[in-house]
Amino acid sequence: MLEEIYQRFPSFQVVGGRAFKPGLGNMMALEEALGHLSRDFRAVHIAGTNGKGSVSHMIASALMSFPGQSGNLRVGLYTSPHLVDFRERIKVDGQMVEKEWVFNFLKDHKDLFEKTDASFFEITTAMAFSYFSYRKVDVAVIECGLGGRLDSTNIINPLASVITNIGFDHMQYLGNSLEEIAAEKAGIIKPGIPAIIGETSGVERVFIDKASDCSTDIYFAEKLTPYNLSPDGAFRSFSHRETDAREETLKSILSLATCLLASVDLGRMDLKGDCQKKNIKTVCTALAVILRKMLDKSQKDLSENTLADMVEAIENAAHITGLRGRWEKLGDTPLIICDIGHNAHGMKLLMPQVERTYNQRLEEYKEVKPRLIMFFGVMKDKDLASEVEFLPKDAHYLYINAATPRALPAADLKSRMDESGFRGEVPGDGSISAGLQWIKNNAKPEDFVFIGGSSYVVAEVLKFF
Repeated sequence: MLEEIYQRFPSFQVVGGRAFKPGLGNMMALEEALGHLSRDFRAVHIAGTNGKGSVSHMIASALMSFPGQSGNLRVGLYTSPHLVDFRERIKVDGQMVEKEWVFNFLKDHKDLFEKTDASFFEITTAMAFSYFSYRKVDVAVIECGLGGRLDSTNIINPLASVITNIGFDHMQYLGNSLEEIAAEKAGIIKPGIPAIIGETSGVERVFIDKASDCSTDIYFAEKLTPYNLSPDGAFRSFSHRETDAREETLKSILSLATCLLASVDLGRMDLKGDCQKKNIKTVCTALAVILRKMLDKSQKDLSENTLADMVEAIENAAHITGLRGRWEKLGDTPLIICDIGHNAHGMKLLMPQVERTYNQRLEEYKEVKPRLIMFFGVMKDKDLASEVEFLPKDAHYLYINAATPRALPAADLKSRMDESGFRGEVPGDGSISAGLQWIKNNAKPEDFVFIGGSSYVVAEVLKFF
């Protein structure tokens, strides 16, 4: 049944722009037909160019450790794309949706999907909302698929709206400037719903103006600085609050965010990428805002045990929620690490960690010089030219293409990389399996193999590990 849905309603993950249907009309029709199930649970909405997955999983993991009325909170998690199993997209308390439930949902509503000419992502979003309602989750962490303003997930009325960062990606859909892209992602900010911005990325004014239009508070996690609207419509800083009660609430949010941030040990986190140093600020600020809204008004502070449980959950988020492909080690001899970073903004953060890891390898193996082997593939619709300036030149590249029509053929990738002065080869037929066979036959124990360039490359590689 799932394969039939793939064929009838192709996904962006497979065919790219042909599957992209901007606008909320279809999603609202599905929502109404299914009984407005997204109203059955509280939600946290997350958008951004990079880091959405990590931030979503850390927030979900932390909320899973938080005490509810009967045991800990039951937490839904909706993310995309999946890497190995479609069901990764929809989880409750870290466990994937059951195969039988997916089959029955698709079977029962197939006529509705055909009637509305729903996209794959709209169907998947409706499935997630239905499952979260069925499982009676207390709160769901909902990640945008693409953009924000016109994304199918943007029909929810969340506890908070979180935007991780802004970078150049999907420009053909979101705009050619950071301001235009930020405006699309800021579309998830809603009246009266607090917004948390991870990195301002030089477009802080876009977010402030949107929050002003929505008469809502906005927090910039980089500085843990809140802003709110005064009655006359002007933004005023934290030190110019109009009411003591409001100031007290915001002070408690900042205090909790600061306490969480100080308590998390980055060295103990199972998410090891350098980007997590930025993501953790977003996570802690968002959690402080969310928890302040969820706590009873008489509760001013979290107990030490609750705080410790949340910190432990953040530090072990990948294990608790089943997140993969974020600076994940796949082998030791040779060292093999994969990461789904797939655009210039991501490569700028990722490649210094690659080079630092390689330099550590050089120090460890002084008698035999290790090689840095870049197992690298990209999609046709990605701006490769913007990425190459961050890629290491002192490396041997294996140019491959994932098994998707969107993949840039390995031979074409090699030609373009040759023009930019990189050295490498196409292993065999350029497939993932051929590349992995090359590593098995040619990589030495001291070498460092980095696998990346696209989440689709990582997804296909993970099936072999």
